[in-house]
Formats: sequence, structure tokens, C-alpha cells
Amino acid sequence: MKCLLTCLWGFVCLSVLVYGHIHWNKETAANAVATTQGVEQQESEESNEVTFDQYLALAANWPETAKQSFKQALESEQPFKILFVGTTANQWEAEVTQRLTESYGSEHITTAIHTYDQTSKDIVSENKQLELAAEKAQLVVIEPFLLNDNGKVKIDGTLANLTKIIEDVKLSNPDTAFIIQPSYPIYLPKYYSTQVEALKAYAEENNLTYLDHWTAWPATDNPEIKNYLNEDQSSPNENGYQAWGQFLVQYFVNK
Repeated sequence: MKCLLTCLWGFVCLSVLVYGHIHWNKETAANAVATTQGVEQQESEESNEVTFDQYLALAANWPETAKQSFKQALESEQPFKILFVGTTANQWEAEVTQRLTESYGSEHITTAIHTYDQTSKDIVSENKQLELAAEKAQLVVIEPFLLNDNGKVKIDGTLANLTKIIEDVKLSNPDTAFIIQPSYPIYLPKYYSTQVEALKAYAEENNLTYLDHWTAWPATDNPEIKNYLNEDQSSPNENGYQAWGQFLVQYFVNK
């Protein structure tokens, strides 16, 4: 009987030891997996932060509201939308869009383009600004039809129409940021230069970013500027579009 009890006790002790060893191995393996997953998750989060910082560095020139919206879009893995608005002469958009896509990735930046061969008065009277609002863009880059208005709509009317466009877009999308830019320069512009100066002052008074791409062209009193325009100055030529487009690329992709 004593021998039997001894054997039974030995079996129980051995079973406990075996069970404890197996349980310890399982716990160790589980902890190792959890640790590995935690490290991988942390590395992934740190990698995303580095990538986000790189994208935000490229967007350093943007309006503060646009940068904040872009950061939120990155964090929520949603694309940030830029809407370009202007006249039918704006043929630089394709190059700018391509460079934006190359720099930020199509999953992070999308673009849309609305061009109108109309005066600002016609656009507002036909409620074309509602088309812009429907795009739900976080950033709108607008050239407010100065040349189309030239000789047809006084600058006060142009600026009032611009205000109406901005207000109606923000009514639907309050966080939308706006960037203002003039149309292309021409040789000896006379009254047109006065319109452009008024537009620049409007941007400053309303705390709107003003992209002065005229600095990338020859001066308007320099005959050299004719080499950037079609013969009748009705639109830029290839040189003009290139100067305009490169200015915008350097702004939107800060390097």
C-alpha cells in the first residue's frame, strides 16, 4: 500500500510539473507574439508619423487652415481635394496636378478643375458658384476672371462677385480655404494692372493667400514679356504657361 501511494504521489507531482511547463511555454509564446505585434504596431505608427511629417513639410507654404485639413485627411486616410477655378486659358493645371500627384500620391491628393469663359457677373447670376460648392474641396485656388471682366465689369463689381462666390462655397463647406491669384500679365496693361493691385489688396484685407505669379514673368513694361504671350495677348504661349505652372508647383510642393 505504501509503495502504491508513493507511486501515485510521484505521478501527481510529475503531472503538475509537466502541466506547469506546458502552460509556461504557452504564456511565453503568447507574450512574445503580443510583444512583437506591439513593436510592429508602434513601428507602423512611427512610420506613418514620419510619412505624414514629410507630406506636411511639402505643404509648408499652404494656408494654415488648408494644412490643418490636410493633416486631418492624412490621419483619417481620406484624400484632400484641391479645386482650381479660372478662365479657359489656364492650361497650367495639368502640369500642376501631375506634380501634386507625383509628390503626394493620388491617394492623398485629388484635384478638380472648373474653367469659365464668362465674366464674374455672369457666373454669379447663373449660380455657377454652386457648382464649385458641390465639389466639396478643402482648398480652392481661384483666378477671379479679371481679364474676362476687363472693360465689362468694374473692379468693385469683380470683388463683390468674388466675395459672393467665396461666401456661397463656405456656406456649404465652412472649412474650405481659398487662395487668390491674378490672371496672366500682359504688356503695358494700363487699367488691368489697377484691377490686379485691387485684387491683391482685397486678399490682404480678407486674410486670403495671394499667389503673385507675376513675379515669375518679365515685368509688364518689358517688351520681353511678349515672348510669353500669343501675338494678340489673348493668352499665354508655351513659355507663359511654363512660367506660371512652375511658380505654382514650387508653391504647392515646397522643396
